[in-house]
Amino acid sequence: MTFSRSELFVLAWELARQDLWSRRLPASRLRGLFPAALSRAWSIMRAHAANRARRLAAAATARPVEEIRTEIVTLECKDCLRGADWQRLDALRAELNAAFAMAA
Repeated sequence: MTFSRSELFVLAWELARQDLWSRRLPASRLRGLFPAALSRAWSIMRAHAANRARRLAAAATARPVEEIRTEIVTLECKDCLRGADWQRLDALRAELNAAFAMAA
């Protein structure tokens, strides 16, 4: 996983300026706020990269939409749905929505 140093520093300066504004400090204190902003920017970029990797892994292991729909129809066609069946149906519908979101 590689990070763009320019994006990291742009984000860090932006965070430092936000801190400067929110604390109502003079502009001369901007450089003093930069080290803390840089570490926050680094953690934000790592979190975004981890989130992106998690979404890619989920997309790689996702089942096809038709397979999920077939399982939903099979479950809905039962004569009697019990508590576990309703929970499974909710999970399948959430999986179907996620599959649609990844396809779009």
